Amino acid sequence: MKITVYRGANQIGGCITAISSENCKILIDFGSNLPGSKEEFSDEQIKNIVEDADAVFYTHYHGDHIGLHSLIPSGIKQYIGNGAKEVMLCKYNALNKYSDYSQHIKATEAMLPYYTNHRIDVGGKGKIFVTPYFVSHSAFDAYMLTIECEGKKILHTGDFRKHGYLGKGLIPTLVRYVSTVDILITEGTMLGRKQEQVVSEHELQRNITNILKGHKYVFALCSSTDIERLASFHAACNDTGRVFLVDEYQNNVLDIFSKYAGKYTDLFRFDAFKLINCYAENVKKKLTEEGFLMPIRANGLYLVKRMLDVYNDEAPYLIYSMWRGYAEENKDYTNENILEIRNLFEGRIFDGTKDGVHTSGHADVHTLVEVCKAVNPRIGVIPIHKDRYSEYESLPNISKYKIFHEGDTTIENISISIR
Repeated sequence: MKITVYRGANQIGGCITAISSENCKILIDFGSNLPGSKEEFSDEQIKNIVEDADAVFYTHYHGDHIGLHSLIPSGIKQYIGNGAKEVMLCKYNALNKYSDYSQHIKATEAMLPYYTNHRIDVGGKGKIFVTPYFVSHSAFDAYMLTIECEGKKILHTGDFRKHGYLGKGLIPTLVRYVSTVDILITEGTMLGRKQEQVVSEHELQRNITNILKGHKYVFALCSSTDIERLASFHAACNDTGRVFLVDEYQNNVLDIFSKYAGKYTDLFRFDAFKLINCYAENVKKKLTEEGFLMPIRANGLYLVKRMLDVYNDEAPYLIYSMWRGYAEENKDYTNENILEIRNLFEGRIFDGTKDGVHTSGHADVHTLVEVCKAVNPRIGVIPIHKDRYSEYESLPNISKYKIFHEGDTTIENISISIR
């Protein structure tokens, strides 16, 4: 067996990992680089990585895990959660109105669904078996994967957390269904952010509720596909009698969430007011009387300006519920659209983790330790999705586990290559 981390060991995002036996090969995630990261892979590099691959499994739909999926040859099977696939199609169909996303749509439509705790036989003489398990993350329908190959078991966590609404199932799932593994491949995003305040979604919801009690017009700059964050906003609106106001695209995404709510119907069944015309008299009457919270996206500057022209009898406020880096000036990862929106609310911003209105989609350091102990990796740990200067060894009480870094290592007939 061979495990190759093509990208992700020394950067956050752009994750690509390959696991292969003599006659079978799978890829886990095929992400594009985040803004400000290194140059993207060339066509020739991508061709070499996907060569002889039988299947690609995606842990979730964030671009740094799936951004290059349209470049995978059509003969290679691609798998993702069914709900995640619908969110991707919703996004690409919306973008296709402004630019050509036909190849993305075609590749997504061809994707095969997987389901939690349903084992997939990838095939070949040197068979590989993959089993997904649902996890809480800032993306809807996200999964970790167990991979069985040549008598060994690997857990690839993807991105995950414990402090979301659905995070309480993390450790019980690992203990009941995954148990001991040979190798743990795990994200380590928060290794470099140990001082960042990590609040639960429940705490965040309470903070939003308090904001809505004091302010009538509130915009929330956030991800349009973070189901748990949107559920926090929705619940806060229900608690305060504010209107949960959304545009057409956001409403389409919420419809997908509600469709797959399942046993979490009470939490993820969204009752939103879809905004069609902010100038309509009946709309103005409702929103001025009841107030609103409106989720907005980084490309929503024009919409916000129109809303502020109409709803100005009280000062509007902004909840900034995203990573703080996007709002830093003069950085490689600065988002100028976000800066422009924030400038409209100068002095009236509830700001990210500082004000308890944002929390990470990634596991805090204590959860990383818990997961490692729960699966007790017999051979060792391969940390990915972390920056170059973050060390997994800095976690407490994990000294007994071997940690793999850059370079080639052969152990128990497994070739581990981390680049």
